[in-house]
Amino acid sequence: MNARTHNPAISEAAAQCALGFDRPVPLSPQAMARSLRVTFMPIHEATDRVRRFADLLRKALIDSGVTVLDFQSALDAQRPSKLQEDLVVIAPGEFPVGGLPIDRVSNLRTTTIVGIVDGPCPAEEGTTDQSKLNSIVRTLGWYVVQTVIYVDDAVWTVCTMNGAVIPCAHSSSIAADVLSILVPKMAAPVVPPHASDFEVRAGALDLAAPEYAPYIADFVESGPLWLESDLFLFHTSLESLEFRSPFYKRVVAAYLDHRSGMSYGFLARQMAVRDLRAEPAAGHPRPSEPGSVLIEAPGGPYRVQVPDVWVFTTRSGCDKAHLDPRRDILRMGLSSGRIIFETPKGLDPKIDCRPSYDTLTILAHALGNALVAAVLRQVQPDARLARALSAGGLALAHWHGYVRPELLPPGTMVYGAENPPVSCSTHQAALFALTGKLEGLRKALSAGMEVRGDLHIEPHHGVNMTGESLTELARWALRTLRAESSRHRRAATGGGGQE
Repeated sequence: MNARTHNPAISEAAAQCALGFDRPVPLSPQAMARSLRVTFMPIHEATDRVRRFADLLRKALIDSGVTVLDFQSALDAQRPSKLQEDLVVIAPGEFPVGGLPIDRVSNLRTTTIVGIVDGPCPAEEGTTDQSKLNSIVRTLGWYVVQTVIYVDDAVWTVCTMNGAVIPCAHSSSIAADVLSILVPKMAAPVVPPHASDFEVRAGALDLAAPEYAPYIADFVESGPLWLESDLFLFHTSLESLEFRSPFYKRVVAAYLDHRSGMSYGFLARQMAVRDLRAEPAAGHPRPSEPGSVLIEAPGGPYRVQVPDVWVFTTRSGCDKAHLDPRRDILRMGLSSGRIIFETPKGLDPKIDCRPSYDTLTILAHALGNALVAAVLRQVQPDARLARALSAGGLALAHWHGYVRPELLPPGTMVYGAENPPVSCSTHQAALFALTGKLEGLRKALSAGMEVRGDLHIEPHHGVNMTGESLTELARWALRTLRAESSRHRRAATGGGGQE
């Protein structure tokens, strides 16, 4: 049966409720387009190529269903020098100090700025993923934008704060690429979480507690293995960027929630969940209700109780390969739709202690793991993944890169490749993680597969991989992905190897 002809494994409304989202989240490119309000900065200085592209982009956005306001209509009536909130501001070409789009912004968290720059994407000159990323982040810092579009004769290239580099071919109509690629970037941009988003329990986490020892040990043991795998890009420090003025540096620091910079990739360790409850919802099942969700799967549907989930994560910006277990690990929980954030006991207040950009996605995976395990107990009473989560928890690793499906461990569900390309710091990414995991479960069970973990593909970004421990995942990466990387290098230099 085609996946689009039957009920989803979990409804969007139920998934949003379970994650604590209090308003609908647009998930399709069309819905994202309808949610956007866009204005263009009046051009100060721009090449003919940038001017032509800006005109094409304006038409493509309108054709996609985006509301495009003229600049005067987008100004705040109460503060005419500032723009309204909840806008995307597109800035073609060059602007002087004091006249950058950011100078017009009144709320950093509700405004996205897209710069259009003449010339080829500088990432093309990079020889490593790290150098490519650094070149993009330097541009973002210099123009003080969240997304930049490079325009040359051959392609226009979209680059974002999370390291995405997407070249698009020029054509007489760019509407299709604008809708499928640029609109999701604008509707679901990279936004760092603030402490005000959560219930913060400062100093509540006792990392020396005996019951936490296995989780902490997994981080410490796996760190050097992850370093050896070369999968993680390094922390990009705010101090390494060049700004046009101290004011713009302060603005970027405020946007980043006064973090020391930006990290790429995360490690997370889910604590054991022993309260896994599901039962067949026979006859005419009631819709999902507070405290439970309805999940469609073979032999179901099933009514599954939504448990609290708790996850240890690395402190944003820390050195994941050389963790200090006294200060570099935090704990986050999702309880009745509320996010709880705990920092270590006795932590030096000078230490930059912030939750991961990807907090929502991490917790969505943890909740998805618990719901999957609860259903598995009904369908496969001795299921390995359910036993692992109940006994010692599960692990999640995220890196910027992809994995060929045939290289994955047996029992790995794969999903997400068809989703719009959003940042993994967004509500959309969290919903794609949860709904995709449950849809993957239904397909796996229909195929008679024993589920042991999963791979969540985030287009234009990377992957989230779930397994039984961080150390197990790191060892698999070393055995498989490093060998794959070496094979490609040998092929590229004429040293053998086959595609």
